[in-house]
Amino acid sequence: MDRPDPRHRAQRARWFGRGRTRALLSAGLLLGAGAVATSAYWHNAATVEGVAVQAGAVHIDLATNNKVKPETYVWSDLSGSIPASGGSVAKVLRVRNNSTGRLTFGYTVSATATGTLGAALKVTVRKGGTVSGSTCTGGTVVGTANANLNGYSAPGGNLAATSVTPYHDLCVQVTLPSGSGVGGFQSSNVAFTFAATQVIA
Repeated sequence: MDRPDPRHRAQRARWFGRGRTRALLSAGLLLGAGAVATSAYWHNAATVEGVAVQAGAVHIDLATNNKVKPETYVWSDLSGSIPASGGSVAKVLRVRNNSTGRLTFGYTVSATATGTLGAALKVTVRKGGTVSGSTCTGGTVVGTANANLNGYSAPGGNLAATSVTPYHDLCVQVTLPSGSGVGGFQSSNVAFTFAATQVIA
């Protein structure tokens, strides 16, 4: 197997979001504040214990349906500001299995956030959720609701390339709780990582 690869109402705490794909075991992806993405493929063709293993390429996409290498995706929709007194912002991100061949992968969503603001931020991810104002509603919570954003990690489930809808729509809500003590004009570099690994049935 080849593996390549704020003053009163005016004060606001700012945070940013961006996206890039990178190679993990099969393919992975990193969303941080404004960057570029690359996508990794692996191929395999062999016979193991009489079972044919089909050649293919694992590929995970965010938002787009472009199987390119390298891949660039900037999640500017999630960039914004939250009042220092507390509030939230929410957006939907599509995670797609754009693999070649009849491949299924499982993926994990994890996140990090820098600085004092990052340590105070909470995140809720809802698979199949929708945006209502500045929050996410409906769907199924991925991991725990209102979890600490910095250090968040939860399995997103499996995605089959042959599915009628080979994607998950994830509603991501980032919240600064009221009474957090974070002053105005604070910023945090927020990074979401989507790591995909092939699932062998």
